[in-house]
Amino acid sequence: MFSVLITGVSGDSIAGELAIQLSAAGPHLLILSARAEERVTPVIEKINFIAPNVNTREAVDTLHDIPKIDHLACVAGVMVPPYGTTKDGFETQFGVNYLANVLLVKLLLPKVLAAGVGSSIIIVASGAARAGKVDFDDVGFSKGKTYELLVAYSQSNAARVMFVKSLAEKLGDQGIRVFSVDPGAVCSGLQRHFTPEFHEMVAGLSASGGKFTAPTFWPIEMPPWTTKSEGAATIITGMIDPTIQGHNGAFLHNNAVANDELNSHTLNSDNQAKLWELSEQMLHDPFAV
Repeated sequence: MFSVLITGVSGDSIAGELAIQLSAAGPHLLILSARAEERVTPVIEKINFIAPNVNTREAVDTLHDIPKIDHLACVAGVMVPPYGTTKDGFETQFGVNYLANVLLVKLLLPKVLAAGVGSSIIIVASGAARAGKVDFDDVGFSKGKTYELLVAYSQSNAARVMFVKSLAEKLGDQGIRVFSVDPGAVCSGLQRHFTPEFHEMVAGLSASGGKFTAPTFWPIEMPPWTTKSEGAATIITGMIDPTIQGHNGAFLHNNAVANDELNSHTLNSDNQAKLWELSEQMLHDPFAV
């Protein structure tokens, strides 16, 4: 019997599909986190129909009564919103996609460690991580003055991947599985900030196998759209697949290790360490593992 905490759950999300797929394996408890209660309800209804014996719980302010979490799947995120900041003043995509995950992992790591060998922490990133770089001198885009939607999105996802590599190294041989995931180009609620023009451009490029560019990073090939089920499958690969056990900290795509698809900035261990230090400074909280 195992317990799972999933963030970003809704009826139209990869996280919601992941919860439904995992319910078939008979977990002891599924803890579902979302921006609003009504987003979780359709997922719970499907789980109750498919696996009525599975306990579901909506994540609340405290999880003190949960002694251990076998699998933590951080799926929640935001994509290409207009410039804005979190309540703490961080650029929205860096704050939501990256710093929020760092803080959540820090808070819940003792519960994952309590689950022991074979437990997992999976951070869902994006194909945009391949082109992403962290601008250590200006992660906030000069308070919006130099903000570029896709550059910010790519930066936040590169940061996710770099964090996973650092975390895996720091955890060492404790047997905790840690992976970042590119779930593929999945049509979901993540695209809620797309303008009609952006949707049209992406659809056209995806159909033609074309590329798009932004001023500060190289061309990105548009992959074909995949299903939410396929996206969830790679997360499950990270959780349990024994064939990738020797690649802890890896970037996964299409159910396989895909470190060779990452750029040199993201793979640079000095940059990974620098990001960890920057994160501690931004959160005003040391993260000792």
